[in-house]
Amino acid sequence: MQNNVIEYSFENTFQIAQKRTRIIAFIIDLFIYAIIGITLGYFLGEPINEIGFMLKGGTPIYVMMLLGFLLWPISEGIWGQTIGKRILNIKVLTNHYQSIDITASLTRYILGFIDYVLLIGFIVAANNKMNKRIGDIAANTIVVQM
Repeated sequence: MQNNVIEYSFENTFQIAQKRTRIIAFIIDLFIYAIIGITLGYFLGEPINEIGFMLKGGTPIYVMMLLGFLLWPISEGIWGQTIGKRILNIKVLTNHYQSIDITASLTRYILGFIDYVLLIGFIVAANNKMNKRIGDIAANTIVVQM
C-alpha cells in the first residue's frame, strides 16, 4: 500500500475515498431522505397553522424511521453503497477489502449519529490517514473510490 492506493486482487486497484467525497455522498443521501420525509409529511401528516403538512407522530413517524433504516444501512449492507455513494462511485468494504454485511453496516449507521451530529467523526477522519470515522473503526470498514 502506497499513497493511499490499495491493491485488490490482480485486476482492481482502489484508492481511499476522500473526505469531501464522503461528505458530499452523505449530503446527497440526507437530501433524498428529506425529500421522502417532506413527501410523507404532505400525504400522511396533519396540517399545522397554514404552513403546510408536517409529521406530528404516529404511523408517519414509524414509516419515516423505517425508511431511514432502509435508505442507509440496508442498502450499504446489501450493495456496499447508499444512493449518494453510488452517484459518487465510492463503496464501503471491510478492512480486508471484501463486501460488508448488515451487521457492519448497522454498526456504521448507529455510530453515525455520534460521527455526524457531534462532528467527532469528522475530527477522527481528519486525523486518520485512511479517512476512517468512528463508525468505520468500530465496524472494521473502509470507504474506497471505485
